[in-house]
Amino acid sequence: MATSTENISLANDTLARRRQQNSTIMMHRQAEVFALVPEIEEIGYEITSLGAKYTMATLAKNAERAAEIKQKMTALQDKQTNLLLHSGFAADYLEPVFTCSECRDKGFVNGKICTCLKQEIVKQRQNMLTALSPAPKTTFEDFHLDYYPDKADDNGINPRQQMANIFEYCKSFAENFSTDVKSIFMYGSSGLGKTHLSCAIADVCLKKGFVVMYASSQSLFEQIEQNKHNVHHMLNDIMNCDLFILDDLGTEYLTYYGQSILYNIINTRMINGTPCIYTSNLTSEKDLVKKYGEKITSRLMGNCDSLYFVGNDIRPKL
Repeated sequence: MATSTENISLANDTLARRRQQNSTIMMHRQAEVFALVPEIEEIGYEITSLGAKYTMATLAKNAERAAEIKQKMTALQDKQTNLLLHSGFAADYLEPVFTCSECRDKGFVNGKICTCLKQEIVKQRQNMLTALSPAPKTTFEDFHLDYYPDKADDNGINPRQQMANIFEYCKSFAENFSTDVKSIFMYGSSGLGKTHLSCAIADVCLKKGFVVMYASSQSLFEQIEQNKHNVHHMLNDIMNCDLFILDDLGTEYLTYYGQSILYNIINTRMINGTPCIYTSNLTSEKDLVKKYGEKITSRLMGNCDSLYFVGNDIRPKL
């Protein structure tokens, strides 16, 4: 598992690549403009020369000379802008390019870490977690209701109609997602589309700019058990992302420590009012209680919208 230092280093590497990419953009723009309007390049040299003279006059405390040079520089800058506009370029086309205007892609503003670097550090930790249990790439468009029987089962449930209702619910959830929506508990036998629909929701939410984290229960708790003394940052991201998807509850091996972590995740996000999607192949409340106990089960069943998946295993049809 990546350490905090490694995540910071990776985030700084990202900012360095941004600076290099933006510098390349700037060089290409200059070459484009100077080839079309050579006079603009000449004006640039004049402005640079006057800038050095302005600095010397300022250091010499020659205010009159400094003001005179400043006036010439301003006139040249105005001329350069007019030439750019007349040639079909934007007025700021030759201005430095930055991904983050606050820190100018340096990562710090007045000695304090910039929001862009904080976000990149969080992103690196999220990448670390999702790399351990990558989310399947699924969408609503590739979910097929005709895989489900259109005939009532022994419990009087028509699988296709039931899944059509769940499908519409999930689409609406994704389309209207906000950080204060109710959590979802998807349960039912394996191979019925729980992972597919939960990740289809994630796909929509990610495209809207929300921070979504996905983990398979088995992979997550294996990593937690192996890194008991270094899980603070990962758990902090799980607690604070916009949507957390915990897939395949019931497949993991839980120690007492792991169960306490699971309870902490579920309870903290419930108290904070931040949504989760939990999926499980456990098909009854009795099975959940046997696996997780009353406290976890009551939070899963009592504080989530429960979606019961029915039908036959659709995986052989995919």
